[in-house]
Amino acid sequence: MDGIARGQAGAAANPAVSAPALPEEAPLAMPVQSLWRKPHAAPPNSPRGVAARRASLFLATSALTAFAAYEMYLVFQGGSLTALEAVILVLYVLLFAWIAFSFATAFAGFLALLRGGADRLGIDQSGPLPNLSTRIALLVPTYNESPPHVMARIEAIYGSLAECGALEHFDFFILSDSTSPETWLAEEMHFVALRERTGGQSRIFYRHRAINEGRKSGNIADWVRRFGARNEHMIILDADSLMTGDTIVRLVAAMERHPGAGLIQTLPVIVHGNTLFARVQQFAGRVYASTGR
Repeated sequence: MDGIARGQAGAAANPAVSAPALPEEAPLAMPVQSLWRKPHAAPPNSPRGVAARRASLFLATSALTAFAAYEMYLVFQGGSLTALEAVILVLYVLLFAWIAFSFATAFAGFLALLRGGADRLGIDQSGPLPNLSTRIALLVPTYNESPPHVMARIEAIYGSLAECGALEHFDFFILSDSTSPETWLAEEMHFVALRERTGGQSRIFYRHRAINEGRKSGNIADWVRRFGARNEHMIILDADSLMTGDTIVRLVAAMERHPGAGLIQTLPVIVHGNTLFARVQQFAGRVYASTGR
């Protein structure tokens, strides 16, 4: 972090950059888990009847796929099944299974909405903001992104949390895996400028990995092993993500109320799309998505 080191050399002239770029390390074990072996002790966080729900989803998907495969087979039944027709049939079945699974999932959600839904998290978007009792790390992994845009979004989230009166509970970590020297040097400069603008020397941090082993998942794992014990919860954002402080506080409060929950996922919505495809996706997300929950 050459740029940070030079800035600290002139700390007497500019106290804003005298704070270290990273806090003291607080290691937390993050063992690699196998997908082929069941964990020894898993927290009981699955809802009741989840096995029956999964079985129903599997049976519905299998039935729809089998029916579609039979109908397509009848189309080819005029003569013996050629090699090309067999390939087409196999591809058709695979693609239709994906569609059938999506349909079955959406239909199950429709039935749940008819029954009134099941908001087990108890998030009330219209109620007063809850008080937080834990310390949260807001992680922003970045890989050769535009530094000014990344820092601007972090600054917007920082300001929104300050307006909510919850800023004291949050630490911001910019986790760079950028491989371009020009990019990560620019990240360091914009990081220092961000600290100066916000006064966040004690809660905005920056780390650049020389080798991006494991890519994004390795980036997060590296943070957990070095600093994971510092915070009770973490929020992982993409470099182009933007969230309001109100949403963040309510999500964290829901996590605090449900210690058995391992992950709470909010609904992503495209904003300020420029291309036609992005605009169509943005429109569909606003019209069809259940943004009120």
